[in-house]
Amino acid sequence: MVDTLPLRFRVLHYISTVDKASADQIMQALKPEYGTEKQFTKKVFVDHLLDMKANYIIDDNDVTLDDKGELVIYYSINNGGKRLLDKYLPKRWNQK
Repeated sequence: MVDTLPLRFRVLHYISTVDKASADQIMQALKPEYGTEKQFTKKVFVDHLLDMKANYIIDDNDVTLDDKGELVIYYSINNGGKRLLDKYLPKRWNQK
């Protein structure tokens, strides 16, 4: 049995393990788990992040420009996101 979470929830879980992360950093970290899935695209990750921000479970806390001049937004989990994880995260994931 493969022990994976739905992608959006796994993104939230990953963000809870770091101070801040951009979509590219999250994708790099989750590629071993989800990289072969059709949904593994930057657009999907950005959409998940924007939806989570709109639902007040993550915050954007830093913005920079990459070497191509593109905007890079960094996100971190907030108290609402932590409560969501506490309520719904399977116990076996608490040690990961």
